[in-house]
Amino acid sequence: MTGPLDRKRFTLIVGIVVIAVALLIVYLSWVFVNVIILSIFGAFVLRPLDKKLRKITRIKNRQISAILTITIVALTFSGLFLNIIFILGSELAKFQPDVLQTDINMLIDYGMELIGKYIPTSIQENMKSNLSSSASSAILFIVSIAQRVVLNFISNIAIFAMQLAVVVFLLYYLLIDGENIVETFIDILPSNRVEIVREFLQHLNSIYNSLFNVYLIVCVMTGIIGGIGLMLIGVPYPIMWGAVIAVLALLPIVGPGTFYVPAAIYYYIFNEPMKAVVIVVFGWLFLETIPGNIIRPRLMMQSGNIHPIITLLSFTAPLFVVGAMGIIIGPAAYGFMLALYRTYTGFEVITKSGNKEIEEKAGTQAEDENPPEDKTQPGDEIQPEVKTQSGDEIQSEDKTQSGDEIQSEDKTQSGDKT
Repeated sequence: MTGPLDRKRFTLIVGIVVIAVALLIVYLSWVFVNVIILSIFGAFVLRPLDKKLRKITRIKNRQISAILTITIVALTFSGLFLNIIFILGSELAKFQPDVLQTDINMLIDYGMELIGKYIPTSIQENMKSNLSSSASSAILFIVSIAQRVVLNFISNIAIFAMQLAVVVFLLYYLLIDGENIVETFIDILPSNRVEIVREFLQHLNSIYNSLFNVYLIVCVMTGIIGGIGLMLIGVPYPIMWGAVIAVLALLPIVGPGTFYVPAAIYYYIFNEPMKAVVIVVFGWLFLETIPGNIIRPRLMMQSGNIHPIITLLSFTAPLFVVGAMGIIIGPAAYGFMLALYRTYTGFEVITKSGNKEIEEKAGTQAEDENPPEDKTQPGDEIQPEVKTQSGDEIQSEDKTQSGDEIQSEDKTQSGDKT
């Protein structure tokens, strides 16, 4: 027989082996950590689209619906990417640094005319020369950065293609088996911890839905509205600028104003003040006010109610720490901690259609673990029996007494006759 000491040793050895193997797996997979994060993020974001397509097309096969979802998203992003590449290629082919320098000098002269009344002529000349040289240095710096980015992309295109292929495959299998993976994890938990884990998952789903899905939907809608509006206003390349507006809307500090304010200044300087005014009004109303104050609050009311400070920190601070991936890692980390806090404090889960499956499963399991109690009190069950028994005893006693009396009377009567 194995004693307690042997069992402890075995448990310790197994724990060390499991931790060592887990660390080895993390080390071997660390090169693809960004790919794994992108895949999980994509599966969570595309899950509502996958369910919607299955509902519309009535496709019951998860493999087909996952392929259809990934194809639609891939075609959309490929079209946008190719459009941007084509526009940048055509503009770079026509790019002439001398012409750009001339335009910048014209802009500097225009600025000097505005403030010329308040600055002496000698200072104006020095300012113009300094600004002109700074602009030239900035142009050369931007061109060198663009060249480095293009060369880096071309040299690493094989690696990017392989990472993209891995993302697509992981995304496909996560869309198919993501819910089964979660349920398998819940099944191995102790029975007394299942309810609190399900509550935590409900909070996490609600918060992530608000941070990721709602936020992305609003940003995409802002980009679409911006592209349509710019096309109607007459701004060239509206599709590309719509994509730029969507990306800018994703960053809380930056926002769409980073686009429409410089665009309005550009058209005002080049003698199109009416178009500049229209761009400012359109940007403030349709790119800032309506999406930020009407669309986003309405969607977030149906999901996790998150304070704007958390949203601002989760999307902004991680960008300066981990780079572009911070826009995914930050909200995921902040949302995870917020879900833990709400689970610990017993915060009420805000119901959302995405939580129905978890809630139904949690309710079913709660019914199985806690069968309905019989509301009848023990006293109510005993009393009728007691009464019945007492009644039967009384009746039997009465019958016995009456029988005895009858027999005694009969005997007495027979004795008298004798």
